[in-house]
Order: sequence, then structure tokens, then C-alpha cells
Amino acid sequence: MDYVTKVFRWIHILTAAAWLGEVVVINFVLLPVLFRLAPAERGRFLKQIFPRLFRLASYLTLTILVAGAVLATLRTQGHLSLLVTTRWGQAILTGGVPGLLLILFHFFMEERFEHPVSIAEDEPHGQDAERVYRRLRVVPRIGLGLIVFIFLAMMVAAHGGLW
Repeated sequence: MDYVTKVFRWIHILTAAAWLGEVVVINFVLLPVLFRLAPAERGRFLKQIFPRLFRLASYLTLTILVAGAVLATLRTQGHLSLLVTTRWGQAILTGGVPGLLLILFHFFMEERFEHPVSIAEDEPHGQDAERVYRRLRVVPRIGLGLIVFIFLAMMVAAHGGLW
């Protein structure tokens, strides 16, 4: 493995680990604190935290995506069909496709979540606030499960797959 490939691999691994860490903190630190706050304070807390978390996740996921694309191109020497025709490539796609879908969800669905967060601060007892809190009880947990799956799938792929 040449130097450039190693650099992109480490960038890919470190940013993926940081993304996993961010989602762990959200699930096991921030959300428990949020749900212990009084309803009137929840919206203010969310409005302070959510934009920063979203921005960090955006930087991390874009870095993961770019580094992963560069790695795939370098490892296949431009013959991206190897991702479909080899066991290694199929193992990479097992983690990469769900990862790409999760990144797309982040950019196209989570962004739409910012406006209801603002409403939750203005009307902490309203239906919109309750909808935000219901989503926050489910979506980050699903995201954590998916990121753990992706992380494990990529670890298996990096060691030659299960076959």
C-alpha cells in the first residue's frame, strides 16, 4: 500500500470513528440530559446544541465520503467494477452503501429537522415540540445501530471479508 493510500485510509478511519463517537455522545449523554430538562428548557437546549452537532456531522460525513471515494479509486486503480465483481469489493459495498444512504439521510432529511427545533423552543408544550422529542427518541438510536453495522462491515472488508 503506497503512502497516499495510507493517508486517505487513516483519514477515512479517523473521521468514521469520530462520527461514531459523536452519535454515541448524542445517544448516551445529550439525549438523557435533554429528556431530564423541563419542557420549557428543552427547546433552548436543542437550539444551542443541534446546529453544532449537525455541522460537525456534515464535516465528518463529507470527509468520510471523499476519503472513501478516493480509497476505492486508488484500491481498484480506477476499475470500479471490481467493487461488484470481487469479494473484497462486495464486502466494501456492504458497508459503503448503507453509509452513503445514511449520509444522504443526514443532508436531505435531518436538515429539515432544524425548523421544528426552533418551534420547540417557542412552543415547548405544542404538538410540534412533542413530534421533535418523539423523533429524537428514535432516530439517533437507529443511526447508532446503522453506524455500528457500517463500522463493523468495513472492518470485516478491510481484513478480506468473511468468505
